[in-house]
Amino acid sequence: MRKQAGLSLINMLLWAIVLGFGLLLTLKLIPVYTEYFGIKSALAGLVKEKAGAPVSDIREAFVRRAEIENIKSLKADDLDIIQDQAGTTISASYEAIVPLVANASLVFNFELEEKQGGSPAAE
Repeated sequence: MRKQAGLSLINMLLWAIVLGFGLLLTLKLIPVYTEYFGIKSALAGLVKEKAGAPVSDIREAFVRRAEIENIKSLKADDLDIIQDQAGTTISASYEAIVPLVANASLVFNFELEEKQGGSPAAE
């Protein structure tokens, strides 16, 4: 007689747990990175459109863009805006905490900087 080959019930359950945790992690991380790329595009747009504008105008424009992009982790007051002879630089750093299960969470530290001309300096 030949020995049967294949997955046992316990192996199937273990694979289901691993795949389920991977799916849970993916679904929890998608909003964090969607918001990150929304902030990145908002800052790039602000640098292009508002270079040389007063700081208060740049902050107001960010508030409008934040409403459109559904940005909740970063406020206009958290932006570091530097204007000098080299141009306008807008940078921001923020932290995103993603609760996983029970008391386990993931913490992400994001740092963005956009300079006049739209080239990112740090991610």
